[in-house]
Amino acid sequence: METKKKVKVRGTATIDPTTNEFGFTPYAEAPSSQSAIMTCRGGGKRWVTTGGDPMKMFTLKTKESSADQYADVLAQFNALTKDLKPKKPVALPDSLRVVKEQGLECWLDEQKSELTFTGSIDLGKHPRDWQAEVLKQVQLVVRRLPASTRFNKMINNLTNGGLKK
Repeated sequence: METKKKVKVRGTATIDPTTNEFGFTPYAEAPSSQSAIMTCRGGGKRWVTTGGDPMKMFTLKTKESSADQYADVLAQFNALTKDLKPKKPVALPDSLRVVKEQGLECWLDEQKSELTFTGSIDLGKHPRDWQAEVLKQVQLVVRRLPASTRFNKMINNLTNGGLKK
């Protein structure tokens, strides 16, 4: 005696209400719901949906253990949108980088009147004189910031009482 068992199959079912006709297309044979698929390093993906009103979709991924999750996601987004051109200029970000040199980056946030600086030192090259390297980066901050017109404008506004909290 043969025993028939039920097997679940994913797919697309269609019903024609005029004739009450039923059709089923298994998942492996159904047309793809994604077209124009683009992927990037880091796991990001962009595609266009198929159907009546196609949409452009994005998936961005970052590891929970990443040191800078925002930078990971931003790099993927930039890679996936490099061919998209805005119809009008995109507004400048609140925080602008004003220095990027020798492992040092300075970011200026005019809304908050804040300056953030980060530095990196290769400890493999400077294991003993890391303190001197830190001092060099601090000196670099002091030398490079006055060359930034945005920084000078913000300092002048603060000095003249232009930006009050």
